[in-house]
Amino acid sequence: MEGKERLYYGLGKLAFAVAKADGKIDPEERRKLHDLVMQDAACKNSGLDISEIIFHILKKYGADKPESLYDQAMKEFKTAQNFIEDDMRSDFPALLEKIARAFHPITEEENEIIQRFRKDLEQL
Repeated sequence: MEGKERLYYGLGKLAFAVAKADGKIDPEERRKLHDLVMQDAACKNSGLDISEIIFHILKKYGADKPESLYDQAMKEFKTAQNFIEDDMRSDFPALLEKIARAFHPITEEENEIIQRFRKDLEQL
């Protein structure tokens, strides 16, 4: 994977962690997660197949806990930190918030992941 792909792979893991923070992800949530990521990310980065990244994550890391997914995601961000663009610092957390709101009001667990990511991303 190249730099930007790593960032979106990390974002996919974070998106899945947020969606999973309140428990199991059902098929409807998977479809909604896919739709949100495609709507927000793909149009800005047509060279990256965001949906494939997300579904690879859903398949491979489905049993992982949100904390583990978060740690894995941040490793990707640290590895590719020189590819982080200014708009990503606001767009990525905003996407996570949309995912959290899509299924129900934002839970405390989801908010913790989003706020932690916002802070960690600013430090990179």
